[in-house]
Amino acid sequence: MIKKTVFIFIIGLFSFSIARGQINPATNFIGVDVSTQPQNASFNYDSCFALGRNLGMSRVGLFQTWTAIETSPLVYNFSILDIANIYYPAYNMPVDLTIAPIATNKLEVPSDLITKAFNDSILINRFKKLLDSIKVHIPNITLSSLIIGSESDIYFGTNAKLWSQYTTFYSSVSAYAKTLWPGLKVATELTFTGLTSQNTFAQTLNLISDYIGISYYPLNTNFTVKPVSTIPTDFAILVDLYSSKPLWFYQYGYPSSSTCNSSEAQQAQFISQTFTSWDNYASNIKMIDFTWLHDLDTAKVNFYARYYGIKDTVFLEYLHTLGLRTWNGKDKAAFIELECQAKKRGYNNLNIHCSTGIEEMKNVNANSLKLFPNPAQDYLNIQSSFNFKNAEATIRNSLGQIVKSISNINGMNIHIETNDFANGLYFIIIQNVNRQMTNKFIIEK
Repeated sequence: MIKKTVFIFIIGLFSFSIARGQINPATNFIGVDVSTQPQNASFNYDSCFALGRNLGMSRVGLFQTWTAIETSPLVYNFSILDIANIYYPAYNMPVDLTIAPIATNKLEVPSDLITKAFNDSILINRFKKLLDSIKVHIPNITLSSLIIGSESDIYFGTNAKLWSQYTTFYSSVSAYAKTLWPGLKVATELTFTGLTSQNTFAQTLNLISDYIGISYYPLNTNFTVKPVSTIPTDFAILVDLYSSKPLWFYQYGYPSSSTCNSSEAQQAQFISQTFTSWDNYASNIKMIDFTWLHDLDTAKVNFYARYYGIKDTVFLEYLHTLGLRTWNGKDKAAFIELECQAKKRGYNNLNIHCSTGIEEMKNVNANSLKLFPNPAQDYLNIQSSFNFKNAEATIRNSLGQIVKSISNINGMNIHIETNDFANGLYFIIIQNVNRQMTNKFIIEK
């Protein structure tokens, strides 16, 4: 946890500015979930795929449940994979392939296996047989990664037995997949909440993983949105938990509906803050796949409501407005922001005007963030040259570990109690979606 990444972090703070534009197309990858609402003769998958490629998409996700392929016991439908095997190689587009025996809260195993535990050899061998067949049908596809399971932690909950059984299954089938595709990177996708609240189970499961697969939608339990200022903290938590493995966000989104306490402007701020925070963790976060390209139409929302068995209005609006574009094909502010943030970092050469109304992140030196007394004992006063709104302060010790976080900061003067801090050197970072400031202080008692 406290090695190369933290060293770079400390060096950056001693210079009193945080480097921007760290992510680059050679080492950090943008994905877009190419949903195709609406469907008509002039607006189809080809045109949607082109939108993603033009903004800098260099990975594409392909999602299949186990039962979508093995439609009944030992009866298979490989039509989607057969099409993919022709389509994506034509564009030299690597694929992140998800095969889900569990999809969120749904068990997706063939009907004759429903009563089998995941560590049952019969079930494990059937999945290996499935992988054998998949291998035959996608000989031309370059697999960026294979993801086994999607948001499985929601299905497991706190059931230690289920986690253990699935870990046995995952260990066996992932090792087998690597014999079929030498050099293959394997992951399993868990939600941010599962990775953090069920950390012990998740850590054990991810010992097997090459990548840490994440589904990230910053929502409250009632499906309303959390403020975009939670992104830096959430990224820091994930990097702290998995500092030695690449983080791959296979699902990543933020709704725009007012029912979810959001808006199109706030969704665009979510994109802006994402790139700002991604820059800070470029060596850790290797890929973000933005969900979805388009909002869902009513028919699709109703389908998912039936599938998940959830009729909550806020949940349905969350599903309905996740898209970067409207369901009828118009750019939302978030899509324009994604194009612009990608352009600024060299992912595209689009001829677009990137003044989107979201102020460019400014790096401000230490003189703009005055700390006193310094050295401090029981408290620290902070005087900023900038009037913060809805900002967050993070304090790290000399090892880079977070020791205190404060949210919803407003104004130019901040008072922080430090009576429980040990003696030593500390760094404070204050930021919102528009600005970031940093300085150092000492506790000396």
